[in-house]
Amino acid sequence: MKEDDLPFLIAASRRILAREGCESRVAGHVSARVDGEEAFWVSPFGYFDETTPDMVIKVNFDLERLKGDWEPSPAIEFHAAIYRARTDVRSVIHTHSHHLSKFVTRAIPIGMYNVASVLFHDDQALFDREDMKNHTMGGGMVRMLGDKRVLLMKNHGAVVASQSLEQATIEAMMLEKCAEYHLAAEAIGGTEFPLEEVERGRTRYQQFFLPQMWEANFRRLRRSDPDLFEFLD
Repeated sequence: MKEDDLPFLIAASRRILAREGCESRVAGHVSARVDGEEAFWVSPFGYFDETTPDMVIKVNFDLERLKGDWEPSPAIEFHAAIYRARTDVRSVIHTHSHHLSKFVTRAIPIGMYNVASVLFHDDQALFDREDMKNHTMGGGMVRMLGDKRVLLMKNHGAVVASQSLEQATIEAMMLEKCAEYHLAAEAIGGTEFPLEEVERGRTRYQQFFLPQMWEANFRRLRRSDPDLFEFLD
């Protein structure tokens, strides 16, 4: 197995998320689209920090398992729905992290209270189970997400739909941090960034912060999780 194989990257992503407070117990999933196929690799039920590449499975858009031994969760239905509808999306991450789960008890977007929050300016949509139709979540989530990157799920968690697994990982991590910043700032009467500063900072954070954060966290993972790297050739 190579470092750029999707099962390895998904396992790495989940471990990075776990160490940054985005553990979702045995729920929550990280997935990545397969090039040239109507299929994606996705993690099964399990703690984020225990994930190894051999646990990751490949399924098609009808949720039929194509590779791997672990059973797919029925909750990945909305991953397939997003991939069908959004050809620009290469990775979908769903978490129920602590501060984010508190934050989504209200149906409001995360505010611009911290420099990293500019990543999510005008890129969040709100979802409630009342938006579901025909008892499936995927269709409602696709409708509410539109062309945005983040879906905040009322009383549940969040979904990040992004252009790469690496970018989605850091965005999911920072979504948790920015929810924490929002709650803390709101509690002391803090104010948000001016709009012009938000718009100016967003492009630079996407260009520099996201890739550098992935590389830095991947380096840390080499030291903290040697069992993961034993899967490499």
